[in-house]
Amino acid sequence: MATPAAAPTPAQPAPRRSRLGIALARRHNPLWRRTDALRARLRMLLIAALIVITALAALLALGLYRSDRAAAGRYAATLHQVQAVALADADQQHPVDGARFTAEVRWTDASGAHQARAAAGATTLRGDPVTVWVDAAGSPSSAPRSEAYSTGKAAMVGSLVWISVTSGALAVATLRRRRLGQVDLERWTREWEDVEPVWTRRGQGGAGR
Repeated sequence: MATPAAAPTPAQPAPRRSRLGIALARRHNPLWRRTDALRARLRMLLIAALIVITALAALLALGLYRSDRAAAGRYAATLHQVQAVALADADQQHPVDGARFTAEVRWTDASGAHQARAAAGATTLRGDPVTVWVDAAGSPSSAPRSEAYSTGKAAMVGSLVWISVTSGALAVATLRRRRLGQVDLERWTREWEDVEPVWTRRGQGGAGR
C-alpha cells in the first residue's frame, strides 16, 4: 500500500525588519559609502530641525497672541461704551481711527449731550442705534482689537516665520545633498579611470600590440 505523501509545509513569511535593523544592515553593507552615512545623518538633522522650527513658530504665535490680548485688555480698560443714535446714513467720506464706515451720531450721558462722528456699520441708516466707544474725556475712540484679530495676526506672523525658516533649512539641506552628489560623482570618475582599462581590456590590447 502506497504511503500518502506528506502535506507540504507552508512557507513561513520572512520577519519584517524594523527601520533600525535596516539602517544597521546598511552600515555593514560593503557598498555603504561615507556619503550615504552623511545623507542619513543630514536627513535626521533636517527632521529634527523642522520639529524645532515648528515648535518655536507655535510658541512665537502663542506669545504674540497673548501679548496682543493683554494690550487690548489694557486699552479696553480706559474706554467705555455708550449707546448713540445716527444722525445720518453711514458713509466712507470721513474715516475715523481707520474705520471704513462712519456716521454722525449723538448720545447723552451724565455730562450732557454729545455729538461726534464715530465708526458705524456699513448698513447704518439715520435713526439707527450705534454703539460708540469713548474715552475718559468723552471723545469717540476706536474699538479694542477683537480676539479674531489677535488670532489672525498671531497665525499670520507664526506662519510667515515658519515658512521663512523652513525654506532656509530646506535650501541648506538641498545644497548639502548636491555637494554630496558631486563628491560621489568625482569618486566614481576616479574609480572608473582605474577600472575602465581592465573592464574593457583596453590596457591588454595596447600591451599586445
